[in-house]
Amino acid sequence: MQKIKTADPFHTESWCLEATTNPYRAFFLCFEHAGDIDALRKILLHVLLFIEQFEPQKEIPVYRVCCAFMAFHSVIAAAHYLYRQGQPKPAGKQHAPQHHKAEEERQPGREEPTSFASYFISARERANPYEVLKTFFGYQTREEWTIGLHLALYHCLMDRAIGLEMDLFSHWFYFSKLLEAAWLMAEQQ
Repeated sequence: MQKIKTADPFHTESWCLEATTNPYRAFFLCFEHAGDIDALRKILLHVLLFIEQFEPQKEIPVYRVCCAFMAFHSVIAAAHYLYRQGQPKPAGKQHAPQHHKAEEERQPGREEPTSFASYFISARERANPYEVLKTFFGYQTREEWTIGLHLALYHCLMDRAIGLEMDLFSHWFYFSKLLEAAWLMAEQQ
């Protein structure tokens, strides 16, 4: 059986009206249409914390939550594609001297400032966001992440409690790191 080839492998057309085959473009579209990094982190945290309540959430408009979760699904798909492709090769020898020069200028013991977009990822992960993808998909498979997000969305929109058991902190933490890595990858492109 052949795999179906599609012009929209990351499912972006349904929520931003643009199909793309470029995973970095999928990241960019997420933050362009669904919200900036801060807004998406707040939606994710709100929905995961809302699992403990037994009524639908009403604080964030439903269309914003649904759009964010469709964007999350696209981010997972794009990240999984990059994860399966492996880390890209270094650009070449032209960029290497600049990198070494920057490290020589850095003073020992002095940390570079963390940007607003990257609270949870380490300096090493900031330098190589593909490490975040390895950690993210090492914790759970793509299918498990997608199923967990769908259940969390269903639970926060319905007035009936469902038997949803998940490690809320781990899901929030790893997914926040993935969003930050996607933000950094989108800005680098």
